Amino acid sequence: MSVSEHQPDLCPHCQSSFEIVYVKFGFACTSLILSCPNCAMSFAREWRAESKALDRLKTLATNTRSFWQGVAGRMDALNLRFWYVLTFLIGAVITSALLRHIIHTYGGISREGIRAGALVIIVAVALAIARKRHQH
Repeated sequence: MSVSEHQPDLCPHCQSSFEIVYVKFGFACTSLILSCPNCAMSFAREWRAESKALDRLKTLATNTRSFWQGVAGRMDALNLRFWYVLTFLIGAVITSALLRHIIHTYGGISREGIRAGALVIIVAVALAIARKRHQH
């Protein structure tokens, strides 16, 4: 072991004391640039805070970040499903309006007749779905 390891504030070459040139304070560490007035040598030092509370905060931050990234991924999937359903519903409304217009204009069926036929078909489809579910 050398003398400079026991006395870190002394220059390892000429054993004179350092002068502080620059100090930078950070969240978890402090950085220093030290200079020897005799040798013109400069050294950088960094001190980190060793703290269990800081380690716990880092772990908590990492866990929280991974949780919210997972939530964002699920929200993207939900958002994509929402747009699929919305697009399907808009397409269904446009298709039904187009069919109603064509049947009314070219088929000669009144609007009330189209409405009554649509209600009968809706009831028939609902009964068929209920019967199929009841069988399984």
